[in-house]
Amino acid sequence: MIASASQPDHLRTLVYARDHEVLTEHALEVSYFFEVLRDSFYERALIDHCSKIELFARLAAAADACLLEQPDASAHLVCAAVLREGYAVAKKIDEGEFASSIVAEGNRIGDDLTRAGQRTGYSSIKETVEFFRGRGIRIHGTV
Repeated sequence: MIASASQPDHLRTLVYARDHEVLTEHALEVSYFFEVLRDSFYERALIDHCSKIELFARLAAAADACLLEQPDASAHLVCAAVLREGYAVAKKIDEGEFASSIVAEGNRIGDDLTRAGQRTGYSSIKETVEFFRGRGIRIHGTV
């Protein structure tokens, strides 16, 4: 769930546990961006009903990691972090290395972005800026 504020417990379901939230003042923009990426992945038949769970978990983990590193990150920067992760997932799919499961260990999904050296996608704001700069893209509001 992507929201600007945490939802009260009485409105929660098992699907939207607290550890599956992305909380940002840019919830509208980030949520829209997730939909754009979803549509792109479905259009190219890169994900199915099982692998979409891992895809969205990884995208959410990237957004959370960006916001943890820079709590006042702009919508452009959060979306860039999400897109960076999307590129990594697409590459893993192309290489036949993207793994997903309908049963996640401890009911948790997505990578732990705190384990350095084990990532192929989003790892830091600096890396994300450099990733896009190397492709001739400047993220609005970054140097």
